[in-house]
Order: sequence, then C-alpha cells, then structure tokens
Amino acid sequence: MSDEKPQRKPCTPKTRATKSAATGSATKKATPKKAVPKKVETQTPAAQTGAPESTPEEFSAPPLESQRVPLETARCVVILNPKSGSSGAEFRATIESGLQSRAVEYELRETQLDLSGGEIAAQEIAAGATLILACGGDGTVMSIVNGIARATQEQAEPAVTLSIIPGGTANLLATALKIPGDTDDAVAVAVAGEDRIIDLGKCGDDYFALGLGLGLTERLVSGTSARQKEKFGRAAYAWAMLRELGARPHNFTLTLDNKKPHRKSGVALVVANAGEIGGKMKFAPDARMDDGLLDVCVLRRFYFRDVIRMIIRTLFGDVRRDRAVAFYQARRIEIDSDPPLDLQIDGEEVDQRKPLIVEVVPQALQVRVPMNAKDEG
Repeated sequence: MSDEKPQRKPCTPKTRATKSAATGSATKKATPKKAVPKKVETQTPAAQTGAPESTPEEFSAPPLESQRVPLETARCVVILNPKSGSSGAEFRATIESGLQSRAVEYELRETQLDLSGGEIAAQEIAAGATLILACGGDGTVMSIVNGIARATQEQAEPAVTLSIIPGGTANLLATALKIPGDTDDAVAVAVAGEDRIIDLGKCGDDYFALGLGLGLTERLVSGTSARQKEKFGRAAYAWAMLRELGARPHNFTLTLDNKKPHRKSGVALVVANAGEIGGKMKFAPDARMDDGLLDVCVLRRFYFRDVIRMIIRTLFGDVRRDRAVAFYQARRIEIDSDPPLDLQIDGEEVDQRKPLIVEVVPQALQVRVPMNAKDEG
C-alpha cells in the first residue's frame, strides 16, 4: 500500500484533476462557484450501504461566523465510504459541493476493502490532520472513531475534531449528537458547528461511543441483514425485535467498580455511553456522553406486554420504575455470562471475551455538533 497522500484541495480560481494515490480515482480542485463536481469513478469499498435519514427535528444551518475554531487553521480530511447514501457518486458530490461552496480546503480519502476508515484516520492524524469528516454509515463512523481514539490515546487532551456526515440506515451516533440527516446540513455543522468533548467506552482493544450489548441486543444486530436495513431502514430492527418476544433469560454476574459481584438474570444486558435511540426514545435515561460513567441496563424479560409498557413509560413517564428492567452506573464493569453470549459493540458483531471488562475513557473524543446541541445532553 502506498504511503503517498492525496492532493490537498484548496478553493482556487483554477480547476484541475489530480490522481489520488490512496483511491486511484480522479479528484478535483475547484472554486466555490463549481457547486457540484462531475461524477467520479470509485473503487470497491468496505461493505456499508444504506440511505441517509433526516433527524425528526427541523434543522437550521448555523452561520459561518459562529464556528469556534477558524477552518483556515485546521487541516481538514474527508474520509468517505463511497457506497454510503442513496448513490455513492451523489453522496460524494453533495459533500464536495457543500465544502467548496463554503470555501473549505480539504483532502479526500475513500475507504477500500483492504483499507478501513480507522486506518485512514490514523494515517492522516500522523500526517497532521486536525479535522476529520467521517462520511458514511455507523460502521464507517465507528471505525474512524476507533482510529482517532487509538492514534490520540497518549495525548493529554483531544487535538483532533471529528465531524460526522451520516450516510447509513440508522446513523445512531449522528442522531445521539443531534447531527442532521440531510447531507448538506451536516456539512454546514462540520464547517460552522461547535465542539464538544465526550467520553468513550473501551472493551479490550475496541472503543465505543454508544454502547455494547449481550443477548437479545446482539441478536437484533446479527439477525438484521444489510439488505433488510437498506430496504426497510430502522423498521428492519423492529421486525427482528418481534422475533425475540418471549426469549429465555440468561445468567449474568456483574462486578461494578471492583465491588462485590451481583448475579442477575435477563434476556439482554447493555452497557451504554449514550442512552438515546432517536427522538424521545432513551433506553438508558441517565446516560450522558460526558459524565465519566457508563450505564448498565439489564432487561429481565421480553414479552409483548413488557414492550408496550416500556415504550409508554419511556415516552411519557419514567422507565426506571419498570419491573422488567434494572439500571446501574459504574466506571469499570466486569461481566460474566452463563452460557457465554455473542457480543456487539456500537452495532458491529465482535468476538466475545471472557470475562468481559468494560471501562470508561473520560474526555476521550472531540466532536463537532450543531450550535447549542451540547446543552441538550
């Protein structure tokens, strides 16, 4: 693999094509007046598909002067999964035209089958990148989060800012951070948003921004195919959930902050850094991404009546009082399950470790969010 970096893209009066060593595709330098670049040829990327979805609330792009750090002082790198969005070329064109129209200098890298977003992020941070735009679905975004976290773990404070341009089906982290689903609006946030520092969780060598799950939550992920997610969006997860009604409980042993172990029984166990599903739905009501704690949720049983009751209490009451669920908070969590259960981290299946040790990494990642969004938790 070549270490040669793609050309930087300033907004200059002339437009010329350059050959990218990282992608093998033609990229362009353009003036802001060239709003939409021509369709480009892309190599086969990592498997990540799906159409972007808008967040429930109407978004108003912040003014350019509201940005906290001037972009002329940042080295901006766009990391793109070209198969994300309704069309790879259309997704890329919208991102590029949005950056060019806002006079942003940037470099663009595309993921490939043998080159993940996380690997590209690590390469670019070593080369001096300070602003990274993660463009794609949850798999692409979380790969880049891991790349940034590993590359900056020795730093006293975050020196790299992550912006997300959502291009997948669920876009869970983007939703939790209030980033709009519309591509151009998300670019506006990347250019003129404000920065927020959040915690990450860590399990073995894997970092996570949202959470991990054992039992039923893992089966919801593994039982939903990419084709179903592309066709039905989030409804695909609802269908998988219905198949799990009446699931048999498992035995868990929890050790919180090295205190006395507790034995629990449930159909699912979730360790959450963020508790939001979308809109008003919060499965971990006390979870905050900047409180230095992880939230543990044990779902004791999963029958239809429990689902309906918990949905109502989540929307209109206090789900913490529901008899089918229990909540805990800790900085370090050790989990042993009987029998051993499959594991998902931020929606991606990973190999199980026994015992499972999960820890919070406080103030680990700087993210760019819409103005005033960080005041909402």
